[in-house]
Amino acid sequence: MLKEERQQIILNLLAEKNIIKISTIKKVIDVTDMTIRRDLKDLEEHGFLTRIHGGAKNKDLTVPYELSHSEKRDLNINEKKYIAQLIANQINDNDTIFLGTGTTIELVYDFIKSKNVKVITNSIFVFDKFKNDLNYELILIGGTFRSKAGAFIGAIANEQLSSLYVQKSFISVNAVDEFGIYNANEEEGILQKNILNNSNVSYIISDSTKFNKQDFYRFSNLDEIDFLITDNNLSEETLSQYLKRVNIIN
Repeated sequence: MLKEERQQIILNLLAEKNIIKISTIKKVIDVTDMTIRRDLKDLEEHGFLTRIHGGAKNKDLTVPYELSHSEKRDLNINEKKYIAQLIANQINDNDTIFLGTGTTIELVYDFIKSKNVKVITNSIFVFDKFKNDLNYELILIGGTFRSKAGAFIGAIANEQLSSLYVQKSFISVNAVDEFGIYNANEEEGILQKNILNNSNVSYIISDSTKFNKQDFYRFSNLDEIDFLITDNNLSEETLSQYLKRVNIIN
């Protein structure tokens, strides 16, 4: 295949998706990662796209900057407490649950009243909340530590999760639109997808400021999720729009 043909295919993919990963391009164009990277560099130099970690985005598309844990902690604190209470309300005595990363999920400990709950997490901050409370059986998933989110991810973490099954999983997201749920990091998204698949009931956590947005990695379709938990600041129009695709708790 000629270089011009490859690059046209890349631009066609980008026109459809706005953000594309090298792995996605590779499935369509049977060439090496290095060849794809050279094509992306060439297209960027000619002003057709902007390269990002692991792929490319449309030149005029702004990909949200991922805030650090400390930067996120004090944002929308009232909404986070409200959502944390809603999450706690979904947890019953003797449940086995997975609590993912996120400054909202970290607050669940402050509201949970259920007894004999087995808590599995890959979040060092969630672990710190529960670690001294003997009312809970606590399992911390290990792996590669991603400091920006306080999360253990990667092959080791996924291998541990592959053999676990939970009644309920609670996963925070960076963005949500009508088509899917998004994270800023593909490895973290893969882990989240795996635990959602190993859950009897899946819950996605998103405050109202994250609706109708996208981030780098879409790890699940919205209609694959059982419930979306959010705050009470959604407009009636937005609420009605999303209720067509997923059950909402707010």
